[in-house]
Order: sequence, then C-alpha cells, then structure tokens
Amino acid sequence: MRIAYILSSLANSGPIIVAYDLVQLMIRNGHSVEVFYFDDKTDLDFPCATHRINMKSRFPFSGGFDMIHCHGLRPDIFMLLRKPLGCKTPVVTTIHSYMFSDHAFKYGKWQSKITARLVLASTVRDDKIILLSKHMMDYYSHYLPAKKLTYAYNSRLCDLSLKPKEDDERNILEFKRNSILLCSVSGLNHRKGLHQIIQALPFLPDFKYCIVGDGKERQPLQELAQTLGVADRVLFVGRKPAGFRFLQLADIFVMPSYSEGFPLAMLEAASMLKAIVCSDIPVFREIFSEQEIVTFELDNTNSLRDALITARREKEKLAANVHQKYLESYSPECFYRRHFKIYQSLVESKSNTKYHE
Repeated sequence: MRIAYILSSLANSGPIIVAYDLVQLMIRNGHSVEVFYFDDKTDLDFPCATHRINMKSRFPFSGGFDMIHCHGLRPDIFMLLRKPLGCKTPVVTTIHSYMFSDHAFKYGKWQSKITARLVLASTVRDDKIILLSKHMMDYYSHYLPAKKLTYAYNSRLCDLSLKPKEDDERNILEFKRNSILLCSVSGLNHRKGLHQIIQALPFLPDFKYCIVGDGKERQPLQELAQTLGVADRVLFVGRKPAGFRFLQLADIFVMPSYSEGFPLAMLEAASMLKAIVCSDIPVFREIFSEQEIVTFELDNTNSLRDALITARREKEKLAANVHQKYLESYSPECFYRRHFKIYQSLVESKSNTKYHE
C-alpha cells in the first residue's frame, strides 16, 4: 500500500510522535510512505521522503497513493480545500484530544464551544475519523457523523537501550538518594495537573519528584514548591529528547492529568515496567484496570497520597501487570494492525482492491 501522511510539522510533539511511530511501522511492514508537512520544525527524522507544503501547494492526488492520512488542523483544512470532487483516494484524519475540554484550558470555556466546533468542521470531507479510544468515540458521536467514527489505540516505539547522559543520571541519582522517586514526562501546562503532585509532597516525606519537560507552568510550579517548603524535593530537568529515558531512574510514574487524548508517556512507562499512578479519568479507566494502575480523585490530596502509598507498597506487582497489558493491547504490532485494518477496509470499499500483508 502507498500512503501519504499530512502533518502540521515534523516537531517532537504528541500527535507528530504518533504519526512518526506509525510511519516507521508501515515502512517496516513493507508499505511505501511519503510525508507532507507545513511548519519548518524538523525535530524528528522521518525514514521516508518528506515534502514541505503550504495551503497553496498542489497535492498529487493522482500520484498513485492508496491512502491519505491527516494529523492536525491545517492538514484537515488543506484536504477540505484541495480534495477533488469524486476523489478515489480515501482520506482519514486522527483527532488526538478531547477538543472541547482541550480548548477550554487554552481559550476558556465559552470560547471553546466555538473554536472546537470550527476545528471539527474541517473534517467534513474526510472518509473516516480515527479517535483514540472507545470513550472518545462516544464523546464525538454528539458532534460528528457516527458512521465516520472509528478508533485505534496508540502505542510507542521506544529504544530502551537509550540512557540519560552521564551528567543527567548523576544529577538525578544524587537528588534521589534513598527516596521514592516519582517522575513525570510532560509539557508543563495546567491541563497536565502536575501541581497536584507537589501539593501532596508535604504529606509524603520520603518521596521526591522529578519533572522532565518544560512549558509556561514551570515558574508557577517552582513557586508552589517553594511556598509548600518542598523545593528541595522537586527537580525540574527541563525538556529532553527521548524523555522516556529518565523513567529508568524512577520508582513510580505519575500522570495527574485533567484531560488526555491517549497517554503516550503512560505507554512508555508501561513498556518500561514502571508502576503508574494517574488521575481517575475515563481514558485511563478504559485502557488499564485497577490491577494494573492506581488512580486518584482529581484535586483530592488525600486520595493522591493514598494512591502513591499503595503504588509504593505494590510496585512490583503493578509494574508486571501493566507491562503485560501493554504487550497484549498497546504494543507497536497492535497499533500497526489496527491502522492497517482501517486502511484496508477503506481502500476496498473505494476500489474493491484487496491488500494483504
């Protein structure tokens, strides 16, 4: 199968990482891939031909592609404007977040009702809309045609041989000493809820917290740690390439998010045999059970404290269980097969041409 992926950029960010992993898997399984992108951000080195485009670019709809897959608003708008009438090539898009919730954090509750609907309107000419979970399908069924919706769980391709640099590793181990080390790998914004972990630290004297990532919330988080008297137990590492490397040094991975499309960093932790504590939100409940992760009630410090204590006590069992679930349901092979099944169904419905692995 010959596949075109249209992306906003080649930046090292969540939705682009998903596309990056998918491109690698498609190529490994013998498919031909090309990537088209807008912004001149090229953090990720895609293993295929890449082409920078803009909204006025001509797209080779007659160039022999069997499938076109968009990730992001501008790719969707590009397809909305450029896709020819009667186009024989199936076009799919992936929505990576709960749009109304995500936009409420970015723009405000009332503004999000307008901005999110405008984004969703850009998918009107797509043949299929891939969502990241069954819960997300139900969420979007109120706004988008149900017959267009399907889902595919994410995965992560992590090179587990990668290690933190010697200076970084020495710094973190010196910081950790004999404590239980919590770790997040995340952008620093309010939606990620990292302040909740800092608020729990005064009640967990033998715990420390390492944050890998950066963003506009860094200074407020540092000020909160200072105010609560735990600044010496919170380490801000900053943004690092392949941030999952730092999970090797942690005891427990924490993800206290208010909203997530699908938690890539959580999959990284599961693949690395780490116990996980996360907020009790629908997507986390769908993908892992209480035998595999420990959840806490949002904005409830007592609930979070108890969850972290439970995770410390049952660390090995939780790590083994969540790793097994990752292998069974969220491995790269599962990720590839689900997308190929979606692609194959669309191609066959358009042309009656059958593709086999």
